[in-house]
Amino acid sequence: MNVDDVLENSVRHDRKPRPKHPKGWEPGVELGADSGVLVVDPRPVDEGERINPDAEPWDSHLREAGLDPAEVEVVPPVEVRTWDAMIKNQFTQEMVVRKMVYFRARIIRRDRFQFDEQLRDWVRKWKPRKARQDPVGDRSLVVVWSDPQIGKDDGDGTRGTVHRWTNSHGMVQDRWRELRKAGVELDRIMVASLGDIVEGCSGHYAQQSYRVQLNEREQRRTARLCIVAGLKAFSDVAPVVDVLPVGGNHGEVRSGGQSFTDFADNVDVAVYEDAADLLAENDRFDNIKFHIPRSDLTQTIDLHGTIVGLAHGHQARGGGKPAQKIEAWWQGQMKGRQPVGDADILLTGHHHHLIVQQVGPRTHMQAPTLDGGSEWWVNISGLDSPAGVLTFTVGEDGWDHLKVLPAPRDQ
Repeated sequence: MNVDDVLENSVRHDRKPRPKHPKGWEPGVELGADSGVLVVDPRPVDEGERINPDAEPWDSHLREAGLDPAEVEVVPPVEVRTWDAMIKNQFTQEMVVRKMVYFRARIIRRDRFQFDEQLRDWVRKWKPRKARQDPVGDRSLVVVWSDPQIGKDDGDGTRGTVHRWTNSHGMVQDRWRELRKAGVELDRIMVASLGDIVEGCSGHYAQQSYRVQLNEREQRRTARLCIVAGLKAFSDVAPVVDVLPVGGNHGEVRSGGQSFTDFADNVDVAVYEDAADLLAENDRFDNIKFHIPRSDLTQTIDLHGTIVGLAHGHQARGGGKPAQKIEAWWQGQMKGRQPVGDADILLTGHHHHLIVQQVGPRTHMQAPTLDGGSEWWVNISGLDSPAGVLTFTVGEDGWDHLKVLPAPRDQ
């Protein structure tokens, strides 16, 4: 018998690993084609220190991340977070608790595609036609923009799509005035942008690279003009304009027919970042509120106690008709307790035709398209879907006043 065997301590104290950094604040850099995020290595906070992001040596931080300050810049505001962490005292070598400060900054490439000065002047000089009423009311007007696919040549092509989209802006203004005149108390316009804003240039279907009418830069600029024109028009009548975009499959950056960067790299969302930057040039548009996702493919918004969810619809896979695919996907979101699973109303696009179906106490609305049509679909089915802009109101009792604004295609 060895006395050491008697004294041996084999007790276990298993612990969950303590995170070294707060979630979402792990030091590092992500940089896409135009923009990205930089999280700086944390440093201790001295007692009484006033944390000032503007005083940080950002050129040094960029170099430490392997970036050239001549090519990339930090865009304010910078996010700040403090975190208690265990670090080693440099004098006693003991582990002590110190408060650490983290900085998370949005970065952009200096040579990225910029707005031309003519567009900036257009925004800066914009004046309201009339005073807007106070943001009171018990219902909101929802306007759905889906699948314009700017750059597509089918039907009446890009020219027809631009005419159709911009012409609908005045129809939305008229719709707002008609509803208010009828006694509907509206407090805002909520713009639901369901993706496929641009056509892309290749990788989505056969013949695309041969038939596309505009390159990606031209598609992005044209879409931005249509979006900005619409939001300016809506801000003239509504006290608040909430703008919620989600990315579709045509907005993905693709190679060999496959998305190869990440979910955040989507032109369908990037054009709204462009629009937000542009409209910020004039405080006349401070009633336009942008809610822009980074990598999320869904959004939800509470309108008077009714949750409205948005998704493009391409993430719904499997067999069956479009409505069946969406219903199965939505049920999965409910089971997984995802935010869009809580939606009372789900808006999707992708399939280019109107569907309104009840799913238990909930409603799924698939929006019509703004594009010029689909020659491929006509050839295989003999059918075509009318273009239009879906509108309806939402209050605590759900949806009402559904109307598709006419947007006929040129013959």
